[in-house]
Amino acid sequence: MSKRKLTIRDISVATGLSTFTVSRALNGAAGVSEESRRQVEKVARELGYVPNRAAQGLRGAPRDSVAVIIAGTSNAYYLDLMSGIQRTMQQKDVTVVLMDIAVNGVYDADLEDRVIQRLLESRMAGVISTLTLKPESLALLASWDLPIMFVDSSPPREAPHLPSVTTDNYNASLLVGEHLAQHGYKNWLFLVYPERWSTRFDRERGLRDAARQHGAEITVLESENDAAAARATLATYLDRAGPWPDVLIAGNNPLLLGALNLLRSRGTRVPDDLGVVGYDEFAWAPLIEPSLTVLNERSEEIGGLAAETLLEIIEEQSRAVKRGEAGAPEYLPRHQRQVPVDLLVRRSCGCHPPLDRTSDLVASGKASRSTTNHRTKKGPADRV
Repeated sequence: MSKRKLTIRDISVATGLSTFTVSRALNGAAGVSEESRRQVEKVARELGYVPNRAAQGLRGAPRDSVAVIIAGTSNAYYLDLMSGIQRTMQQKDVTVVLMDIAVNGVYDADLEDRVIQRLLESRMAGVISTLTLKPESLALLASWDLPIMFVDSSPPREAPHLPSVTTDNYNASLLVGEHLAQHGYKNWLFLVYPERWSTRFDRERGLRDAARQHGAEITVLESENDAAAARATLATYLDRAGPWPDVLIAGNNPLLLGALNLLRSRGTRVPDDLGVVGYDEFAWAPLIEPSLTVLNERSEEIGGLAAETLLEIIEEQSRAVKRGEAGAPEYLPRHQRQVPVDLLVRRSCGCHPPLDRTSDLVASGKASRSTTNHRTKKGPADRV
């Protein structure tokens, strides 16, 4: 794509509409048909058009703000993630702007388009995204030399070189599976979000491999990525005829919340009737009754690493521009990092850590046979 500044006239030529119509369509003014408005907006996105009010000073503007694109503010995981990002950015006097493209956990492609356009207009220095973006969005960011960093999500297949800080989700799931096998659980239920969230792939793959290794059966139950949908999806599944699972593995905190709401409303006893394990540690997980066994994904550490890496890319980009070199960000292999996790063993999985312990038991790759007491799974007749 050409690096020259595009104008309304370019869109007029591409659409065959007058510059007057194009201008009114882009500014949301009346007197333009919905069909023409959609056509103008589509062509503007494809061409990489940025309104003149921003484009006049976009290149070379002060780089003092970074956008963080998240996928639903209801996920407590993002609280610690943002803490790590903001702490690091604050040290460099960089402002962090939060942008959500999956309100209430529901992804919106049109909202992604608007968010990308807005962050270009706002002269951002870089972008941290927790969701794999569309190829069109990445192309637009690249056309303006805007560096991007993925966190808690993998770079898209079309651009595997892009920087990222992610969790080792595959080995995390193996760790969960090994611990469940110690309980003798043979029927696992994995409640998980849609595949648009790239973390699902390795989490599911790890659990499936663990189930095969330990002679267990696993059912993967997909839900929309919010608590209400998780509750409804799980209710439909549990109401079917057939044996209950031994353990429920919730793919993230919103799904865990929906599942626990349902189980509480039905009088299901955790862990006596159903063991529960979740992904993503959160502050009050040890305070719930029973305390929740979860993976600690070190989200604050991940946020800090992502911010440090993006700042390094931005600073090198600025130095290159001052030397008269091309302004495109340079991505190096070291800009892709992966963080290991710990399994925090509490009571919801069926373990009984000593009551006088003030800290959680941490299961490493070898787990914790000698430090936890495992319950005997009750049969269907014992359920409330």
